[in-house]
Amino acid sequence: MKNPTDTGNTPPERPAIVDAVDREIRETKQGKAVKGDELLNKNVEFIPTLIDPIFQKTGLVAVGGSSDVGKSTLLRQLAIAIATRQDTFLGFTLHPAHSKAMYISTEDDEFAISYLLNRYNKIADYPVSDYSNLRYIFDVTALIGEVDSQLTAEPADIVIVDAFTDLYSGQLNEANKVRSFLNDFSQLAVKHETLFVFLHHTGKRTDNEPPSKHNLLGSQAFEAKMRCVIELREDKHDNTKRHLCIVKGNYLPKEDKTESYVLNFEDMLFTSTGTRTPHSDLITGTERRNLQTEAREMSATGLSQIEISKKLGVSQPTIYRWLRSE
Repeated sequence: MKNPTDTGNTPPERPAIVDAVDREIRETKQGKAVKGDELLNKNVEFIPTLIDPIFQKTGLVAVGGSSDVGKSTLLRQLAIAIATRQDTFLGFTLHPAHSKAMYISTEDDEFAISYLLNRYNKIADYPVSDYSNLRYIFDVTALIGEVDSQLTAEPADIVIVDAFTDLYSGQLNEANKVRSFLNDFSQLAVKHETLFVFLHHTGKRTDNEPPSKHNLLGSQAFEAKMRCVIELREDKHDNTKRHLCIVKGNYLPKEDKTESYVLNFEDMLFTSTGTRTPHSDLITGTERRNLQTEAREMSATGLSQIEISKKLGVSQPTIYRWLRSE
C-alpha cells in the first residue's frame, strides 16, 4: 500500500545546519567514551615523559619526605629548570612542551620566595627574564577555578602544589574525601595536559624504615591516586647527601625502584653525584637485622620472596641474599 503521506515528489535537500545539528547530537550521544580502535590508531609505543624516565607528561605524582630534607627546594629547582629551558634536571632529560611552570605555595609568601629565587640565581645566573615562565600562586581561595583559568590563558608543563596537607582540610585517613579532593586536580591535569606534583610528608620515624610509598602520611587513597611517588631522605652518615628514591612508578621497571639516586645538597642547591645506592642500604645495621629476622619469619610461614619484598618494602634480590645468608 502506498504511503498516504508520500506525494511522489523528491524530498527537499536538508539544510546544512540540520546536518550539523544531527552530527552534534550523535557525537553528544556517544559521550566521552573512546573506542579501542581509536586508541590503537594513536600508535603510542611509550609513555610520554616530562622528566625522563620518572615523571610522565600528565597526571598526578607526589614527592614526600620528612621535615627539612629539602622537598620544597628540590621542587623549586625543578620548576626553575623547566622555566629557564634547561635540557636536564639532576641528570634526567626534560621534555617540556611549553617551558612554563606554576608553583602553588602555601608555606612561603612572596618575600620568602623572592629571597629564595635571588639566592638560587646568584649561583645559577640565569637571565632574569627567563623567570617570567615561572608563576606563583599564593592566594589559594577558589584554587581549582584559578588554576583552570591560569592554564587556559597560559598552558604550563608542570603545576607544583606545596603542600597537600595545607590545602586538604579533611582527615587524612578518610579515603573517599581524599580521593574526591584529588579528582578535581586529576581532571585539570587531563584537561590541560599537564603534570601536578604534590609535596607531601612522611610519617614520624619512617626514616628508620626502608623507602616505601607506605611511608606517606594518611590514607592509602593519596598514594593510589599518584602515578609516581618519590621519597626524598637524608643520608644516615652524611648530612650533605640526599637520596631520591622512586617508591612507586606505574610505568617504570622494577630496577628503577630499588636503588636511590644520590644527590649533593649544599647551599640550598641540589646536584647529582651520578651514583646510586640500594634502598636496603639506607637503614642502619640494627634496622637491617630486624628486617632480616622478619623476612626469615615470613619465609618460614610459606611466603614467597616476592610477597616478602612487597610487605617489607625491600627489593626481591635483597630478600634473596638475606635468606641465603641464614
